[in-house]
Amino acid sequence: MKKLAIYVILLTSLAATAQAQNNTDTLTTQLRRYFARNFSEARTFNLYWERSPTYDYTLKQNGNTLEKGEMRNINTVKFAATVPVLQLRDFSLYANGQANFYMFETYDKANGLASSIFPDNEENYDYYKGTIGGTYRTKIVGKPLILNASISGDGWNKGFEEVQGTFSAVMVFKQSATTNFSAGLYGMTHFIKIPVLPVITYWHQFTPHLSIDVTLPSRAYLRYQFLNNHRLSMGTSMESEQFYLKPGMDNLPEVCLYNKATIKSEIVYEYIINKRFYLIVRGGGIGTLKSGLYKTNRKGIDGDPYIEMSHPMAPFFNLGFSFNLFK
Repeated sequence: MKKLAIYVILLTSLAATAQAQNNTDTLTTQLRRYFARNFSEARTFNLYWERSPTYDYTLKQNGNTLEKGEMRNINTVKFAATVPVLQLRDFSLYANGQANFYMFETYDKANGLASSIFPDNEENYDYYKGTIGGTYRTKIVGKPLILNASISGDGWNKGFEEVQGTFSAVMVFKQSATTNFSAGLYGMTHFIKIPVLPVITYWHQFTPHLSIDVTLPSRAYLRYQFLNNHRLSMGTSMESEQFYLKPGMDNLPEVCLYNKATIKSEIVYEYIINKRFYLIVRGGGIGTLKSGLYKTNRKGIDGDPYIEMSHPMAPFFNLGFSFNLFK
């Protein structure tokens, strides 16, 4: 039971700090640059819209149920851009900007009013994040080693909030035309229980069309590529949704961070419209690993929230477009 609890905390910690799937310079993207086929993950601009149907939720504090409600009209729009600042033979510097917009309505079933943690005069929540990161590529004992570090600051429409940092060191142990295997460590500031996580990346091509793409512990996909412009994937990924808000409750800070670590079981269709434009359609089910209100400084975000929010697995539909300025 103790091992299971540790494993759950490990997954939740990575998901809580994972950037949106469209962030083109995550650790996974840096590794994929070595063997991306036609569907490169290094995309300059990304725009996504996601829709979920109405579902019930439960709010708890210290194990006690505070509220049972309903969330409606759930829409999320995300935009991200990544541009190179400096590119040398072994070193690259990049800048990334994100703007996420969350739109939904909440109702407390007991009184028919808005949720106690989401202000009744707010239905839209904005989240902004800017990142500067660098990647250095070298070799140790003949094996490629990828070192990455980044610093970012985030905020919302009411101001700037927090500075964060990440770092990683990953070695590529095998790199061939059909198989790639890498392993290393990924670290995050502001995390107390698990500041450093092991990361394993594995890609294998069974046939010219069928491959498996795994980055543990965050995602795993089975992919089938049709000719050159179409790809269909089936698998699971972990993501994070977060934004700042003023809950308006006496026993909570004036401003809190809402963070939701999710797991998505999905089917993904990608189409290369031309050399620079991509169309991405995703659909499936989304479940909550951990969700609630935290301190804005994120200290202890891998622990217990002020208020915990949960809901059953719900379907979702996601439509996205990507553009590569640098090909």
